[in-house]
Amino acid sequence: MKCIYCGSNLNIDDKFCSFCGKENVHAQQHRKDMEHYRNDYYRTKRVVFEKSGRTVSMIAKLSVIAGLVLVSLLLLIGAANSYKITDWIRRFEIKMDLDTHVRKLDRLEADRDFFGLTSYFDTNELYYSQDLREYRAISYMSSDYLHIYDYTFRLLNHEKYTYTSPEELTEDISYYIESFYNRLEYNEYMPEQYSKIHMAAMEDLRMELETFIHVYLKVPKEDIETFKGLSPGKIQLIVERSVGYGED
Repeated sequence: MKCIYCGSNLNIDDKFCSFCGKENVHAQQHRKDMEHYRNDYYRTKRVVFEKSGRTVSMIAKLSVIAGLVLVSLLLLIGAANSYKITDWIRRFEIKMDLDTHVRKLDRLEADRDFFGLTSYFDTNELYYSQDLREYRAISYMSSDYLHIYDYTFRLLNHEKYTYTSPEELTEDISYYIESFYNRLEYNEYMPEQYSKIHMAAMEDLRMELETFIHVYLKVPKEDIETFKGLSPGKIQLIVERSVGYGED
């Protein structure tokens, strides 16, 4: 599953996104279900042991073990099914309003309101829908851009955000730059998945991001052209040199 705020990969047991630190909303229902089944498990275990006592026979002990194993299996199966049902309901709700979502996304894309597009996509959990998969790429790229924008703002106003060092901020910026270009490269290799309208929007988004990096992070255009294929560490060296942090 994906973080609704930054698009990073999440596990079902992650309470918070390891990249942006926001709460994993997908895990809320899962935790409730797990807590419910866990309580049933311990209640069953306590009742069984109270009845069995110290003189319980080997057969009874084996029965207890079998019962606990069964409860554990039901716990896992029940939680998994509950999560699947929740996913199905969300996909159904999105499908009922599909035309509205498409019109809204198309308008945001046409206006080149990239931040608005990724916010709408994530807020409405549209990543559940296969019908809207062609919007995912530009939504995730816009999310990367939004993170770069946010961390750059903190870097340039570091006197107000002293709890994060410039090195940490440039590291975060470089991570999302690398992520952006990875997504762009993947999309370029699979253009058949996207219409010309979407591909044109992605190209405009790339140009807007590169202009932002050039103007605010002072990265020369010839260095920006080398970003595709570079590791986050190498991008960080370029960014730090451009903004005057780190060693020359």
